[in-house]
Amino acid sequence: MKVKVATKGEVEKGKVKQVKIGDDLVALYHTDSDEWFATADICTHEYCELSYDGGKLEGYETECDCHGSKFDVRTGKVLLPPAVEDLKTYSLTIEGDDIFVEI
Repeated sequence: MKVKVATKGEVEKGKVKQVKIGDDLVALYHTDSDEWFATADICTHEYCELSYDGGKLEGYETECDCHGSKFDVRTGKVLLPPAVEDLKTYSLTIEGDDIFVEI
């Protein structure tokens, strides 16, 4: 099921925004190269929100503020511990200015 979660103007380049879909917290990433990705917003290490205070996004890497775990936003793969479990990723599409996530 495809769900509209935001519009493009709601997320600045280089920032992360949290959206809630049912019970799931999802992080929307808008890269400096104008690409969009979506993952679970909760770090798999100790469950901190990756979108906290606009999140940390550099290129395709997001970093958890709590303990420094890093993930690839394209794949959800752990790049730097202490997290060892990958993030869930979501299919994201853009139609006009609207952002949709597949759940």
